[in-house]
Amino acid sequence: MTTRIITDSSANFYDKTILGVDHVSVPLSLEVDGKTWLDDENLDQGQFLLALKETTERSTSSCPNINAWLDAYEGADEIFVITITSALSGSYNAAVQAAKMYHEKNPKAKILVFDSRSAGPQLQLLATKIAQLVNKKFSFEEIVKEAENYQHHIGLVFVLKELANLANNGRVTPAVAKIADLLKLNVIGTANNKGEFELLGKARGIKKAEAKMLKDMIKNGYIGGRVQIDHVQNLDGAKHFKNLIVSKFPNAEVNIGECGALCSFYAENGGLMVGYEK
Repeated sequence: MTTRIITDSSANFYDKTILGVDHVSVPLSLEVDGKTWLDDENLDQGQFLLALKETTERSTSSCPNINAWLDAYEGADEIFVITITSALSGSYNAAVQAAKMYHEKNPKAKILVFDSRSAGPQLQLLATKIAQLVNKKFSFEEIVKEAENYQHHIGLVFVLKELANLANNGRVTPAVAKIADLLKLNVIGTANNKGEFELLGKARGIKKAEAKMLKDMIKNGYIGGRVQIDHVQNLDGAKHFKNLIVSKFPNAEVNIGECGALCSFYAENGGLMVGYEK
């Protein structure tokens, strides 16, 4: 029997296994100035970010199609799928449709598609939790129950240093983006229970922003559990935030990774995305 964990590329994780459990990343794609960038392990992150920075046109993202999901399911018997929030992308709906088609041809297969109601490192936490349960020999049904409960005990917080791409795509006004840049304002946000990204506040300077992020994490129930920090060309900022967490919670397990194309598209250069256990 083959057990497989499948994430779309918004998880920022492209390894072939998670704690020894089979893993497949299904890429989203981004279009910038007419060029399509596939969000996979072969992405030239520097060139992609440069293209985003230089364009003044609206850029777009596309979710994986049904065939891409079917290819990822192929050959597996027990499948756990985690997608970016359905409030932001059609990835979840495509994965669900593909699951129905796959089950019709493979009636003994078991598939559950999780709407993460988030993006980036929060998906990694959920995927790792599932892998741990698989390794403990939990049944499919037990894993589903535990994972669904775990979803209520993880969260996301992020900080954005640049807003140019959000301005190009109508998420904020160009004037707001320019003022934020001039004043060195960092925008802090989260994913709410509906999977929508919402503003928590602003801070002048990254140190103040990171202090506010940790304060918001604690307010939301963080007491020293696992943390995954993903950054967009901001390793120093990620390390500084890790040190800030560990100074408050010495036993916290804090890992650092990089954002892929989709998360970089939203977080932009210098951004941090932080998934954490409550």
